[in-house]
Amino acid sequence: MDIGHLFNAIKKQPSLACITYVDLASFIRHASLVKNDILQPQPQRISVSHAPDVLPDSITTFLATSLDMSSDTVDNLWYIVKDLVWELPMSAETSAEDEVAFKIHGHKLGLVERTLYPPVKTCTNPDCTAWQHGTLLKKEEQRRIVVFTHSEGAKPAWTVHLKCRECNTNYQFNYSVKDQFRTYYSGIPQYIQVSDHQFVELNLAMHWMDLMQIAVSATNCAHLYGIAQTRRTHDDTDHWQFGRVITTEQVWDCFVILALLDDHQLRGERLVVPHDGNQKNRLTEAMYARNARIVLQGQEELPHTCFGCMRILEMPDGTLRRTEVIVTDGVTVGRPCCAVARCKNALESNRHRFCAAEHRHLESVCAVDGCSQPVMPVGADGKTHKSCNDPVHLRMEAANVESSRSGKSRTQRQRLAKLNDSVTTHNVPPPIVTYAEEDVPLQDVEEWYEYDKASGAVRFRQAPTTTSTGVSDVDGCSAKDIPSKIKATFRRQRTNNEQLIVRPCGIISGRGTMYHHEAVSNVLIMVEKMFSLPRARKPQHLIYDSNCNALREVESRKIAFFEGMGMCVDAFHHKTKHKASDLFCCERCDMKAYPELLDDDGKYYFNSSIAEQTNVWFGSFHNICREMTPVKYDFFLDEMILRRNRMTVATLRIQGRLPHHPPV
Repeated sequence: MDIGHLFNAIKKQPSLACITYVDLASFIRHASLVKNDILQPQPQRISVSHAPDVLPDSITTFLATSLDMSSDTVDNLWYIVKDLVWELPMSAETSAEDEVAFKIHGHKLGLVERTLYPPVKTCTNPDCTAWQHGTLLKKEEQRRIVVFTHSEGAKPAWTVHLKCRECNTNYQFNYSVKDQFRTYYSGIPQYIQVSDHQFVELNLAMHWMDLMQIAVSATNCAHLYGIAQTRRTHDDTDHWQFGRVITTEQVWDCFVILALLDDHQLRGERLVVPHDGNQKNRLTEAMYARNARIVLQGQEELPHTCFGCMRILEMPDGTLRRTEVIVTDGVTVGRPCCAVARCKNALESNRHRFCAAEHRHLESVCAVDGCSQPVMPVGADGKTHKSCNDPVHLRMEAANVESSRSGKSRTQRQRLAKLNDSVTTHNVPPPIVTYAEEDVPLQDVEEWYEYDKASGAVRFRQAPTTTSTGVSDVDGCSAKDIPSKIKATFRRQRTNNEQLIVRPCGIISGRGTMYHHEAVSNVLIMVEKMFSLPRARKPQHLIYDSNCNALREVESRKIAFFEGMGMCVDAFHHKTKHKASDLFCCERCDMKAYPELLDDDGKYYFNSSIAEQTNVWFGSFHNICREMTPVKYDFFLDEMILRRNRMTVATLRIQGRLPHHPPV
């Protein structure tokens, strides 16, 4: 049917006299998408090569309601255009035909399927005369780019920059540039620019962020995308200016930009970053600003409560008591830090042992504890030493080098740090596991060296790791003749652990970095600071596997914040890890002593192992962030917590637990 016959046929139908071309095009497009649904209910002997005369009722209703037409109009229009609809290809076929057409006939002319224009057509600078007159942006610059899509792989494309002739603002697809600053547009774009000529589709960026939630690294995200690319057929004769390989750095940049845009959109602000410099450093200041804001204001779900972590209990006198519970525990996730205890200054680079701000001079001092002699000068072989000319210290350094070269050491560096007393399910108690020395990464523990004075032998030893909490039930044996031990710092040091505070429903209230030890005093400071923030509410109970020691410290130091707060040891550790002879712990830190923590059957009302269960997930990020800088480390972990919390809130809503933020 040609266009003339089509319009003549429509003109002869009075009910179609007022139909617009847009409605006609939409009708044909919608009908072509449901051809299989039109064909399926037809009689068995009908020909599949000819359009049926009558539409099924469901199809008629769909077309009528979606296009705001009457059923009679749909039937009349179908009768006219049915043969045209039947000849049109399905959407997948159309996409393939379009791709072939552009590849064969368009690429040599510089034409592609995707051309990315700025979302604005006029200058948005209120101080510009072009904005005041509403003048269109006409000065343009075109660039070849590659778009990494989620379902179709890497695709060639163009991006067009529009420049205002009056104020010289350069409008690009994601942002505008003026005075060497990029100002991103409001909202999140369909394609995210990760370098000068590479863009990532939003669906693909979200997919990578979802994969990172299950501890798939940026490197593996890039590898997975490359593997998927090999399954797609490519025409070797189609040469575009830029390659189709995504890099790890581009995946990370995509992650950071998407997280920052999402953060600014929620706060109704626009992201502004420097335009000059490299991409790696361009986003650092914005990342640091968000990290600082989370420290000062807390995580998005800090004020959370629901009927999974809060209980309203009627007391014997008829009054109602509101009980909110938090649980805390540490997990072995860390990054390189200054080797000086309690120093929180950042390293100049992850190759250094000491910070540049205060302790750089220690790089030239012997690494053995207690020795203040300068390190050996660089020899003729160009070898740099970290110890002085003391023969014992030199043998210690040699032992350190030898241990780092051994196969055992390489295996240690590749393994994840084990989680202490980890549990995976709510009702199954965590297994009691004794970890071997080789299970702990080399650079996550202190270095000790055994020195046998009789033989002069030096042997590398790692500091023992403690997997139990509370007071040990086993006394050490003093009968053995143990060689003297000397401590040294030949290797980089790492932060000790991350301390999570989790509500029994699974919402993570926040985290804190423990630099050298998970001391109960540091845990108490963290809890007090976090729940003293403006949006926070002080909980009625804190559950912690070392709460017996924490409670002793609270009472000895008379810390006012914890007055009236229950401080119990979680059910599992109280039963299996603490001495029955410790009356203070048994009487003051037992959850069974608090009726609000028990249900009507005398069982525990709240999940006191939730922090350890959450640590199973959180600990999987150990290898991903073990070499991150402090800013990126905090940004990444906070983003993972934020997105997990959003997923948990959605689950709590489905469960009917009414998650919300009550007024403080």
